[in-house]
Amino acid sequence: MSRPPHNEYYIQKINHTIRKSLLTCNRITAIRVDLRFPSSRISHLHDSNVITRFFESLKAKIGADLKRKNKAWKRNRSCPLFYVWVREFGEINNKKHYHILLLLNKDVYWGLGDFIKTEETLYVFIQQAWCSAIGVNYPAERYLVHIPDNAVTWLDNNNANNESTIFELNQRCRYLAKEHTKDYGDGERSFGCSR
Repeated sequence: MSRPPHNEYYIQKINHTIRKSLLTCNRITAIRVDLRFPSSRISHLHDSNVITRFFESLKAKIGADLKRKNKAWKRNRSCPLFYVWVREFGEINNKKHYHILLLLNKDVYWGLGDFIKTEETLYVFIQQAWCSAIGVNYPAERYLVHIPDNAVTWLDNNNANNESTIFELNQRCRYLAKEHTKDYGDGERSFGCSR
C-alpha cells in the first residue's frame, strides 16, 4: 500500500504552530528557509543534533539583537522564535537537507533584511547559525542557506484577511509535509517544531 502524498500529522502541527505564534504576537513574519550541507563533507549525514544546534544558535543571535534593538528603540519588545522543520532527502541526488518555517514578531523583524550586508540582519543570523551548527566557515559557506521564492508572509490578527493569509501559508507549507522525500527508517526524526 502506498503512502498518502502528504503527512496529515505534519500539516496539523504546522497549522498549530502558526496559530500558536499568533496567540503570542499580533503580527507575525513567517519565513521559509532551506538549509543544505556542503558536498565535500559527510560527517553530518548522521548527526541528528545539527538542527538543535541551529535553533539554539539562532535563538541566541536573535536574543542579543533584540537586546540591542530594545536599547536603541527604548522599548521592551519580545521576539519568541516559533518554528517548524522537516528533514528531507533530495529526489535526484538523495542529499540530506532541511526545510524550515520561522515565525517571528513582525514588530521586531518584518523581513530578512539586506542580503548584501554581512552583519546584523536576520538573514545573516540564519546563515551564521547554520554554519556554526554544521561546523563550517562563515561567510565562505553562507550559500548553504537558501531562501526560496516568495519566502516571506505577513500575518496580522487585526487584518480582516488574516484567515485567508493563514490558509495560503498553510497551503504553501504542505510542501514541508510531502511524504516521498522523507526517510523514516534511519532512526532520526524527520519533523520537529517549537513547543
